[in-house]
Parts: sequence; C-alpha cells; structure tokens
Amino acid sequence: MDHPDTSARKVRFENTVFALLLVQFFVTSAMGGIIWFVQMVTYPQFAEIPASEFISYHLNYSHQIAWVVAPLMVIELFTTCAFASVLWRTSLRIPGLIGALLAIATWGVTGLIQVPQHGALSLGKDLETINALVACNWIRVCLWSARSLLVGWIIFVLFRKNALVELSK
Repeated sequence: MDHPDTSARKVRFENTVFALLLVQFFVTSAMGGIIWFVQMVTYPQFAEIPASEFISYHLNYSHQIAWVVAPLMVIELFTTCAFASVLWRTSLRIPGLIGALLAIATWGVTGLIQVPQHGALSLGKDLETINALVACNWIRVCLWSARSLLVGWIIFVLFRKNALVELSK
C-alpha cells in the first residue's frame, strides 16, 4: 500500500500532467487554426493591398499578429518539451519525441524562412516574396496540423488506457 504522502504526490503529478496536456492541446490547436487562417486568408490578401499602403499595412499586421502568436508559440514549446520529458519514461516516448521535433521544426521554419520573408516585405510590396511566403507557409501548416493531430491522439491514447496513472510511476 502506498504511503499517504506518496499517494498525494501521485495525484498532484497526475493533475499537473493533465493540466500540461490540456494547455498543450489548446495552444497547439489554436496555432493550427491560426496558421490555416493566415494561409488561406491573410497571406493571399497581401497581394491585394495597394503598394502605396503596403508597408503600413504589413507593419500593422506584423505587430498585431505577434501579440497573438508569440505567447502561444512560447507556451507550446515549453509544454511540448515538458510533456516529452514526462512521456520519455513511458511507452509514448516516441510520440513525445516526434511532437517535440515538430515544434522545434516549426520554430526553425518560422525563424529561418518566414521571418526573413516578412523582413523583406517590411521594405515594400513584392509579389514574388508574397508568393514565396504563401508557398513556404505550407510547411508550417503541415507541421502545426500534424502537431494538433498528434497531441489529440496522445490524449485519446492516455484516456483510453487511463494511462495518466502510468505517467506517475
């Protein structure tokens, strides 16, 4: 029989893991929805903005979207890495690792491709850069979609097996 302190620690651990998982699912799904909207609506509309208004429009867009996505991306990366470390001791270590690698890849694509493209657009409207932005953004759409599905699948597996108990061992 478990000592009362051990049982209480297990319950706290399970509650922490559950909260971490829900936060991760929320932020990953939110980013998945945002990236689909940006891909299908926002970025294509860049081509429709008159050149004379483009720098102002793009600057405003960049500042506003940063307030939405930057906190979500930071929270997503933190919860992904924390949850991957928890999963490392379980049969779900590979999905946890894949999730972490997908999140890191998303940051890489954002920093190495999307940010420089936005930097170029901050200097003025360029249809070639806009088209490249739309084309390259499909990578992030796929990464966030895959992450959303993966986190949802992990939740399904954990609750189907009542496996939060396994995580606390």
